[in-house]
Amino acid sequence: MDTDQNNIDTVIFDIGRVLVDFYPEDHLRSLGMDEEAVKKLMRIVFGEDWSAYDRGDYPTMAALKAAVIKKHPADEALVRRVLRPELVRIHVLRPDVGAYLAELKARGCRVYLLSNIANESFAYVRQFPFFSLVDGGVFSFRERVCKPDARIYRILLDRFGLSPARCVMLDDNPANIATAQKLGVRGVLFTTLSEARAQTEALLQA
Repeated sequence: MDTDQNNIDTVIFDIGRVLVDFYPEDHLRSLGMDEEAVKKLMRIVFGEDWSAYDRGDYPTMAALKAAVIKKHPADEALVRRVLRPELVRIHVLRPDVGAYLAELKARGCRVYLLSNIANESFAYVRQFPFFSLVDGGVFSFRERVCKPDARIYRILLDRFGLSPARCVMLDDNPANIATAQKLGVRGVLFTTLSEARAQTEALLQA
């Protein structure tokens, strides 16, 4: 690759909704829940407390479950129905995105992960093939901070000696992209692989 100091040679991938599908709403509907229950659970389980779980404030799903039930005792049965160990299986590999990551690696790019993810979710998704290809990663449950907080980006950049000007990040969350750009990292908002690939390739070839 071109050794120019501003040439992008590093691609940073988010995990959820990029390398791995993660759609809790669909999971809740698959359990036969009506839309009222889905909306309630998205608020009381997959809202602020889920973010705290990703941040490592709750070290286990059992701890998360206990906290949510304490806050919402009237919904204990619903919460217990959802927060079960098998919930990690809603993380479903996207082979097409994983194949693009592998292609970038084979072409000489450095590839990293930067993800808001809980301990047990991480333990499940690390079985997927892309984990063996990456040069490193930073994960919220370990660092006790989540995107879009700039601190977790700086941890990644500093730990692996990455130059922001030589990095592009693929993420599905506009707020996460905005922070990356403020730090000098190029951002590609992930909607579809074809669009993300086209934007990433344009940056790599610039």
